[in-house]
Amino acid sequence: MTRKPLSSGKLKSAGYDESSRVMEIEFKNGDVFEYKGVSRELYRQLMVSPSPSSFFEDKIDEQFTARRIPKQGGVGADDAFDALFRDP
Repeated sequence: MTRKPLSSGKLKSAGYDESSRVMEIEFKNGDVFEYKGVSRELYRQLMVSPSPSSFFEDKIDEQFTARRIPKQGGVGADDAFDALFRDP
């Protein structure tokens, strides 16, 4: 999925797949999370928001379940820890 840059406090970029209704958010710390069931309109509103971080916190973070996407190039300690407790 191609992500577009965001000029925001903690968000680095966001991408959207319309066919699966999945949005990815990349944070400035390098973490990437996937949110399922997001509408195209909600993604559009995030991308044009004057404050994407606030929009994310208000409209996405608490409304949708997040799934961390493992970092490219290997498994980090956080990913290994998450894997221990992830639902099968």
